[in-house]
Amino acid sequence: MRPFVLLFLLSLLLSGCGPKLSREEKDLRRELRQALRERSFEKAVQLAARGVGRSPQNNHAWESLVRAQVGLGELKTAGQTLDEWRAVVRRPSPALEELAGDVARKEGDWQRALSSWSKALGERPKSIRILAKVARAQRQQRLWQAEERTLGLMLATEENATTRMERALCRRRMRRWPEALEDFRRARELAPEDPDVRRGAKLFERLGKFLGEIRELEARLAVTPDDDQLLADRALLFLRSEDYELALADSETAAEKATWAMRPRLFQAIALIELGRADESDRAGLDPRLRLGALSPEFLETMSRLDAEISVERDNAELYVTRAWHLNEIGQPKPALADVESALRSDNKLAGAYVEGSYALTKLGRPEEAFAQIKRATELDANFSTAWHYRGELEMNRGDHASAIESLSRALAINQTAAGLQKREECYIKVGLLQKAEEDHRASEALKAHATGF
Repeated sequence: MRPFVLLFLLSLLLSGCGPKLSREEKDLRRELRQALRERSFEKAVQLAARGVGRSPQNNHAWESLVRAQVGLGELKTAGQTLDEWRAVVRRPSPALEELAGDVARKEGDWQRALSSWSKALGERPKSIRILAKVARAQRQQRLWQAEERTLGLMLATEENATTRMERALCRRRMRRWPEALEDFRRARELAPEDPDVRRGAKLFERLGKFLGEIRELEARLAVTPDDDQLLADRALLFLRSEDYELALADSETAAEKATWAMRPRLFQAIALIELGRADESDRAGLDPRLRLGALSPEFLETMSRLDAEISVERDNAELYVTRAWHLNEIGQPKPALADVESALRSDNKLAGAYVEGSYALTKLGRPEEAFAQIKRATELDANFSTAWHYRGELEMNRGDHASAIESLSRALAINQTAAGLQKREECYIKVGLLQKAEEDHRASEALKAHATGF
């Protein structure tokens, strides 16, 4: 039987108790308040159900029942109770819609939560509690203008530092810097030691160091709002100011506008990692250990240039290979491999693409595929010393030192390097050719000395 039917039968059984019911009602309400206060939600559910059974038109009893069910985590049951409350009570209180919004929020449905809270606000337009919930839902859905209006209503009703800081942060998201700074200063005047104000103050102080450059970029974006390079430049400034929320917004927009560009994706990953959402970065194919400090100014400038060149020459395989090399260098094999695949779609005989693909596949723990790619690179270009050197290293990893010696010797015949000599020295030792190993050792030491000038 549905819970309400049982409650209704209870109400019939208990009708006609007269004065005794009134005294019991007072005791029941007192016990219910205490149970909710002590978070004894199972007891509160039982008490609230008795209250609804005795007085089905009592909004307070229904409200207590829903609160207790939510406290137990029984969101589905709470939703059913809300439906029954609407159906039974002739004039439901605004608490019904407020609680409906609370349940929707716990279920992760912010749109439904906002709809319910807005209905409750229509009944209680000056309720700071409901206004705060509406503002939070608007923030979750990035309805910045609506959130600003709601926060303005809260401030008109009650001036306080927390709401001022929330509006400062909202106006910052809207890039309305003068108004944001005004709210921030007012919040600091009201409560300089408030934890929310102090956190906001640190953010605005860091932003202040870059605000001049940010506003210069915004003036240019006003002319060309779809310029992915300018959006990525602004995202970089937000990263440097440690405003990861705005950095994420700009990098996401830039990545949507320029799906071929890599710099916005790197900035997006860094912002996600700093916001504690590293799993999203990993799903996007970027190493969750990536940090802005690991990217040199030269690397960032190169990425910007390559993105710009690829935007013009979308089928230029060499550009993708170059970018893959740089991505491999900073430990990002997944996007490097994606660039290799883009290069090979344009030119499937480009040896450099197979070299970078082999390197990326090795880092991704796919050694057989990596060896097949490096072997293909040496077949396509027999004079590619880097390919022969890396093939030798992979053959060493496979335990095939004789083949590694042959590959490294091919590389050294084209371009003698200390690294190549050291690797071949290791192989000679493994196969017992100690005299040859000593010759390579002396040769590598001589190259090092020549390189350092000693």
